[in-house]
Amino acid sequence: MLSAGRAVPSCTVDRRASATCIRTPVCPIVSPACSTRIVPGAGPSTSAPVRQPLTIARASTSPASASNPKAEMKDLPPLPSTANGKLISKTEVAAFIQRDDLMDQIYRWAFIEAGESGVRNFGLPMNVEPVYYEINNQPLLWGFKVGIFKEGTKLCDLGIMFDTETVSKHEWVGRGDNGFPVLEGRVDNIMGKHFEIWKLDMNPVDETLRSAIRSFCTGLVSALNRYYAFGSVFVDDAQ
Repeated sequence: MLSAGRAVPSCTVDRRASATCIRTPVCPIVSPACSTRIVPGAGPSTSAPVRQPLTIARASTSPASASNPKAEMKDLPPLPSTANGKLISKTEVAAFIQRDDLMDQIYRWAFIEAGESGVRNFGLPMNVEPVYYEINNQPLLWGFKVGIFKEGTKLCDLGIMFDTETVSKHEWVGRGDNGFPVLEGRVDNIMGKHFEIWKLDMNPVDETLRSAIRSFCTGLVSALNRYYAFGSVFVDDAQ
């Protein structure tokens, strides 16, 4: 499971705290011993991968894509159902992390690394589709689906998204009578308490698919670590 430690992004406070960010494997599939974690079920679907345009709705700007400012929630793909899925992993996201910025960057990373170069980077072709959630009548980019294919047949779907729980965000940290820090000021409830990774179906997983999921999850957790440490998933660790 991902660590739920309170990682600190460089864009707001001391970057030295980034050592507490997510460092553990993102999912049980990373370990070869996880072969029994995903239960075989229905056979794979037969839809072929379709590359989607990199157009999203961001919470901080317009509720619709730049190419269609009048788009409504009914025109956008909603959060996928997890009723028949299996939770791979989740981690709590600190209240002060900007959800729209984090998901925007993670989605763009996945579109480039998996949607455009899935075979080269992870061993199997993939497509990436954004999903949205409506808050205060405004559709927000809330995650994305990753379809994994082999020879034109879809093997499985992964869902990377926030949940719909809330976390409290205080305006500042003060000092109590005993000298210890206390949370003070206005309290806001921030939607999206956890960052979750789901396998959205019960399709069987062979070694080739497991290897692709493992590689993708490893790349994803590295991107998250870069965001927590540097405020951007596109920073080169070697720099």
